[in-house]
Amino acid sequence: MAEAISQLEKQVASQKAELEYARLKIQVLEERLRLQRIQKYGPSSEKLSNVQLELLEQEPGVSREEVVAESERKAPPPVTEQKKRKHPGTSDSARDSSPCGTGDCLHGGAVRMR
Repeated sequence: MAEAISQLEKQVASQKAELEYARLKIQVLEERLRLQRIQKYGPSSEKLSNVQLELLEQEPGVSREEVVAESERKAPPPVTEQKKRKHPGTSDSARDSSPCGTGDCLHGGAVRMR
């Protein structure tokens, strides 16, 4: 039993090391891609975020003037910072605040079966 646990711990440690290596490799490749895009679009593109550079890459034809204009714009906020709001009808308090005062009201007189 102890031997199996030891073997599993070694396997977990090995997989963690592989995962960290993969993360570092992705980081290096993303930076290389960024540098290639900056070289392609010129010095003013250094001010652009990775998202803006990626969008430029998808454009069929981009001039240096467009890159300069885009670099002067404020970068959009990262997607992860946007707060997601729940729909007001999905909360428990909205269900419990029905006109009848119970969560079983369907507002038509019928009672919901649970």
